[in-house]
Amino acid sequence: MQATSAIYKPDRNPLWKVFWLYGVLPSNLLWLAVAWLLEQDGLWGATLGLLVFLLGYTAWIVAAVWKASPNVKDSRYGVMAQALTVVWAINTVLLVFFLGLQAVRHLMGG
Repeated sequence: MQATSAIYKPDRNPLWKVFWLYGVLPSNLLWLAVAWLLEQDGLWGATLGLLVFLLGYTAWIVAAVWKASPNVKDSRYGVMAQALTVVWAINTVLLVFFLGLQAVRHLMGG
């Protein structure tokens, strides 16, 4: 029940937990999986699927950090977490776009 609550109601969780445990750690693991798939040079469909999942996950974590940002003693930490998450999301969108183009090109035989 606790995990389900964290997923659907991040505003009830401490910011550190949402930012680090639901944001930073899983995002890095997902990017590690993308890097591994890219090294396999033949799993382009799986790579593209993981990139699409990563986009959805990134949208969710931005919203989750935004909702949890008031759950700090010093509001500067909330603003800092929001800014870092937005920058991470922009980076993710750009990387997904260019890696996705590469995956689609390989899937179409180019």
